[in-house]
Amino acid sequence: MESVPSKRVSSLKNALRLLNLFTMEEPELSLSDLSRKMGLGSSTIFRLTYTLMLEGFLARDPVSKNFRLGSSLLAKGAAIQSQYDICRFSSPILKQLVKESGETAHLSTLTGNKVIYLQKMDAVNYVHLLSHAGKQNYIHCTSSGQAILAFQPEEVIERLIENGLTKLTANTITNPQEFILLLSHIRKKGYAFSREEMHEGVSSIASPVFSQPGKAYYSISIAGPSSRINPQRAHELAKIVKKAANVLSETIKNLTLNI
Repeated sequence: MESVPSKRVSSLKNALRLLNLFTMEEPELSLSDLSRKMGLGSSTIFRLTYTLMLEGFLARDPVSKNFRLGSSLLAKGAAIQSQYDICRFSSPILKQLVKESGETAHLSTLTGNKVIYLQKMDAVNYVHLLSHAGKQNYIHCTSSGQAILAFQPEEVIERLIENGLTKLTANTITNPQEFILLLSHIRKKGYAFSREEMHEGVSSIASPVFSQPGKAYYSISIAGPSSRINPQRAHELAKIVKKAANVLSETIKNLTLNI
């Protein structure tokens, strides 16, 4: 098998690293931004961006001269999304959940030491949330992450705790014993209620989705202002979220999902 020149491999790695710098929080970046974040000279960055623009992976604003992701990536993103069986199955369920709860709904899964939102469906009376499909967040202080983590093997939970439970608000649980107790309660109740653990003023409720008995790979959640998702309504809203998660669990049971 013919070996690939190391210079070509290095260029490919740098191109992929560069594309990964663009996020919902930073959709546009200047040449100097890219150079600083990549730790590479501006001439190298210019060559990379020029090649990526030729292939449609990057576009450049004619006025600001900032770069953004191009149409080739957007088209591929839509194609990838369409291949996610779990998203196809969950769409009508999330739509019904939004209708019944009046809050924004998410479908999530774990990736490494983060929880990632696979799908987001906004409610009519939604408030601005720092979430979107593809967004990654901490596991330990989000109901989406907690609901899945509670049903993971003990070594997965221990590894997360060993990496540290970062404190983001006054309500974030950082004590390992308290966190383990929280996961135990989630297993018993079948849902997680995160009250301003990651963002002040924002609360959420999530329930695990099981593809096999006892094996949770996904979660369904609602999120919104703490004035609406509060302890007084938690039980009522949890019933709605659990129902949605149960419907999805039954739908995907024993299926081999393409995700």
